[in-house]
Amino acid sequence: MHFFDILSFDAFLVIAVVIFIIVSLFFNLLGAGFTFTIAIAVLGIFQVLSPGEMISGFANEQLAIIILLLIIGDVLKKSSIFINLFDRIFMKIGSYHEFLVKMSVTVAGMSAFLNNTPLVAIMMPFVHNWGKKYNISQSKLLIPLSFAAILGGCATLIGTSTNLFVNGLVTDQHIIPGLSSLNIFDFTPVGVIMIVLGIAYMVIFSDKLLPERSDLMDDLSSKSREYIAEVKVKRDSGLHGLTVEQAEMRNLKGLFLIEILREGNSISPV
Repeated sequence: MHFFDILSFDAFLVIAVVIFIIVSLFFNLLGAGFTFTIAIAVLGIFQVLSPGEMISGFANEQLAIIILLLIIGDVLKKSSIFINLFDRIFMKIGSYHEFLVKMSVTVAGMSAFLNNTPLVAIMMPFVHNWGKKYNISQSKLLIPLSFAAILGGCATLIGTSTNLFVNGLVTDQHIIPGLSSLNIFDFTPVGVIMIVLGIAYMVIFSDKLLPERSDLMDDLSSKSREYIAEVKVKRDSGLHGLTVEQAEMRNLKGLFLIEILREGNSISPV
């Protein structure tokens, strides 16, 4: 008996859908949301999944918690609470290592109870402004910022979506007998050790290991090039018959009118 004879049509279909998902996500063909929608729809059409199974994920408590944390993080991002707090904590620090310690401890502590993405988004302007103020490369600050948020998220149940999904498996599949759900601080003993070791490693080695790259905007402005372009003004154009000042061609941002060619005659300088 061959291996393919053992597999049913449903098994072949599931394998094909999994391959489709992997290929689509790897090459970014359709986007994550549309890819999974197609996969679920195909499995539902061929009755591999029942309608109840198809929509059961939307009733998952862990998914609801993740969405709630994202909403809370977005609200805090748009408020001035963190802005005033971070402004007081960070802008008066003049030492790179002192800034690294305070920034990592603050971000890790908040990341244990908030979603990482909005927290990092709030912190990035402060990191950028502080680095510019003391002439420290952004590449030596942004990676520690990201790592501090990741480390802090591992310290509690709600700190990261991964922990919440693990809790969902424990709750739904009864992986651990007698355990209905993980507690919010079950991850804390190991998480705190990871935070301490991670921050200590970054403080000791970040200055030596992280590259010192120039700011992207400064890099672009230093590599700017000049081009000469010729534009024809047609008779039915709104610019036809106007003076340079009337056409608002003076003091253009990034552009400079150097010459006008009219019926073979050159008007220069303008």
